[in-house]
Amino acid sequence: MAGVIMLLVVRELPPESSLAQVREGGALSVCVPPSLPPLLTPESGTDQYQGSEAELVRSIAAEIDVSVQWNPQPGWGDTIDPSDWGMRPSACQLVVGGIVTSEETRTLMELVPYRTADWAIAGDPRAGPTGLYLPFWGIDRGQAARWIRDQGYEQRFLFDAKEARDALQRGDVGAILSLRPVARWLAGDRQVSTVVGLSAETLAFATWKGRTTINREVRRIVPSP
Repeated sequence: MAGVIMLLVVRELPPESSLAQVREGGALSVCVPPSLPPLLTPESGTDQYQGSEAELVRSIAAEIDVSVQWNPQPGWGDTIDPSDWGMRPSACQLVVGGIVTSEETRTLMELVPYRTADWAIAGDPRAGPTGLYLPFWGIDRGQAARWIRDQGYEQRFLFDAKEARDALQRGDVGAILSLRPVARWLAGDRQVSTVVGLSAETLAFATWKGRTTINREVRRIVPSP
C-alpha cells in the first residue's frame, strides 16, 4: 500500500524543468575555466571559446536549438576544494573544463562521460626534468607524481598551460606528463609517448545535482566513451 501511495505521489509531482528553462531562455549557460587549451581556448577580443570541448558544447546547444552563453569562472582550480572557486548552481546549467570521473566529482555533480584519455609524455624525460601539468578537476595528482619518481625522473610541478609549453620549448624541462589531449598540445613538434603504468582517465561534462532533464538531454547528445 505504501509503495502504491508513493507511486501516486511521484506521478502527481510536476516534471523537473531545467531543460524547459534552457529552451525558454534561448541559451545554454556553461561554466568553464578561463582557459584550458586545447579543450577550451578563449578567442581574443570575443566572449567565445574554441577547442575540442567547446565544439562539443556547441553541438549540444545546436541539438537543443539554443545559443551558448559562456561563463568563465576566475577562481576555477585555485584551491583543492571546488566550493572555494565561487562557482554556484545559479551561474550555469552545464559545467565543462577537463573534468574527470572520480569520487570527488561524482559527489558534487552529475557526470556525463564523453571520452577516455590515456596518459602521455610530451618530449624526452632523459633530456631534463619531467614536468607535471594536470589542469583536470578530480584527477589523482599523487599517483602521477609517484609514477615520475618511480621512473627515477626529476620532477617539476607546472600550473599554467602557456608557461608549461614554453618551459618545454626552452628546455627548462625535458618532458611533461599529462593526459594525451593536453600532452599533444604541449609537445608542439616534439614526440608524444604513451605512458605504461597509469590507468586511463574518463573525461566528462557535468550538470548540477537534481537537474535531471538537462542531464538526460546532454547524456542523449554526447557520445559515450
